[in-house]
Amino acid sequence: MSDKNIDQKKSFSRKGVARQGSLVDIPIRKALFSLAWPTSLAVLLQNLATTVDLIMVGRLGNAELASVGFCALIFWTISSLVWGVEAAVTAIVARNIGAERPKEASLGLGMALILALTASVITAVITFILTPSILNLFDLEPDVYKLSVSYLRILSFGLIFLAVMAVISGALRGAGDTRTPMFIGLVTTIIHIGLNYLLIFGKFGLPALGVSGAAIGTLLSYLAAAIIGPALLFTNHLRIALTWKDFKWNSRRARQVIRIALPAAAEQFVLQIGLLAYARVIVAYGTIVLSGYQVGMQVLSLSFIPNGGFSMAAATLVGQNLGANRKDEAKKAGWLCAFWAVLAMFILGGVYLLASRQIASIFVKDPEVIKYAVSFIRVVAVSQVAIAINFTLSGSLRGAGDTRTPLLITFLGMYGFRIPAAYILSSILGMGVEIVFSLLIFDYIIRIIAVTIRYQRGRWLETRL
Repeated sequence: MSDKNIDQKKSFSRKGVARQGSLVDIPIRKALFSLAWPTSLAVLLQNLATTVDLIMVGRLGNAELASVGFCALIFWTISSLVWGVEAAVTAIVARNIGAERPKEASLGLGMALILALTASVITAVITFILTPSILNLFDLEPDVYKLSVSYLRILSFGLIFLAVMAVISGALRGAGDTRTPMFIGLVTTIIHIGLNYLLIFGKFGLPALGVSGAAIGTLLSYLAAAIIGPALLFTNHLRIALTWKDFKWNSRRARQVIRIALPAAAEQFVLQIGLLAYARVIVAYGTIVLSGYQVGMQVLSLSFIPNGGFSMAAATLVGQNLGANRKDEAKKAGWLCAFWAVLAMFILGGVYLLASRQIASIFVKDPEVIKYAVSFIRVVAVSQVAIAINFTLSGSLRGAGDTRTPLLITFLGMYGFRIPAAYILSSILGMGVEIVFSLLIFDYIIRIIAVTIRYQRGRWLETRL
């Protein structure tokens, strides 16, 4: 092969094709951190926006806080298909980039966007229509219910823009570009927080819309991301590119995306429905307890900042190494990501444990709400190491295209243990909510045992896309 052909193979410079090669020839530790820190920062920005939302609506009252927190659980449930397609496009792009097939990566992204947009439009319309019926399932107190109907109906159409943002971010990360999603996240977070502040409290002559303002600001920030992401891909200056020719129906590619996406989507759906069922148990303890739980859940989501970075790094490195037929390196990458995730989460867990009351006080001032928030934050602190192992090893499996195993493991922990145990302890035995909170710890212990056994056996290394 001539020097010219070698250079072309490495740069992938033709129109509509990624311009840079894979990460498989970079030392794993160096590649890991180059992927992990921008992804962690992107997750931080996303969580910063939702955290500031809760802080702002928390100033309005307990009902507003409970409403926004509860609707977030419902929204992420209806977003399951979006996250499934994101997981699929990450695996497909990573495998193709590792195998030096950048045009196939671009075509896979185009197919994923078609499917994600179709699913999100249908889901958004159904959610808007059925919002009252959905909320009636949870026996919310009247003031919380009224606020929730308005919030969820507005936010439901944000799912369409979220689908574009999520799929493009997944594709970029699969290609080894975690900095562009970080940049998009920075811009949209600024828009999100700024608009929500203006619309919740009615600043600079705008009406004070309260909870509805939070929903509108969030929707518009998703719209901004859905414009910025495609615009950058069409410039042909990123590791993966996009042209209008990539948006064409191909049954083989559609089946590939769907085959990988459905188990990943089902995992998210199972998880979110489980969280809603678990929250339904918490609802029975009253709005004060529910508000404290929502604060604790927001703190739990902050744990996903380093976890998200290491999990996505693991998915990318595993996928690209398998694409290059380097199975030993793929498995080693997953273990290394898990090691660094455990170290980071052990430190974060210590911070949560020592500063639980101070953290809760950032969100609310009501002493009763703070009491229950502190209780759940301490449970979250003790769970950090187990969460880290589950996140990174599950991310490695998804990067290989094995999305079924994380689904089964999530089902085992949530439905095989946490939900039935919560029901028995609360409804039958009449135990306090603190005992119900502690079930999170044992749920994740079950999950890490299962995912470690699966990972160590190594059969997932033979997964075909």
